[in-house]
Amino acid sequence: MNQKQPNRRTAQQWQALIDQQRESGVSQKAFCLSRNICLSTFTWWKRKLRQTTERPDQPAQPDSDWFEFKTDFHHTPSGLPPWEIELELPGGLILRMRR
Repeated sequence: MNQKQPNRRTAQQWQALIDQQRESGVSQKAFCLSRNICLSTFTWWKRKLRQTTERPDQPAQPDSDWFEFKTDFHHTPSGLPPWEIELELPGGLILRMRR
């Protein structure tokens, strides 16, 4: 039996790919699709390398395309609603969330 071995990358090769993705400005998903890289493997290596290597010259990057923001729902100025969120989406769609 002649089985083809998978293409294995070194940690340095993964770091180079991670740097390329960060500099490209495209999402991790789009970058991985364009390079035929498994997204879960890419994010695993990104997390692993971040844990083992401190890079103070590079800003922290999220592991996904999601953006998390925190609000204080319990402390609001008097007279104002507890929260109000408006999100403008492509195509002119606006999503409003009020309490």
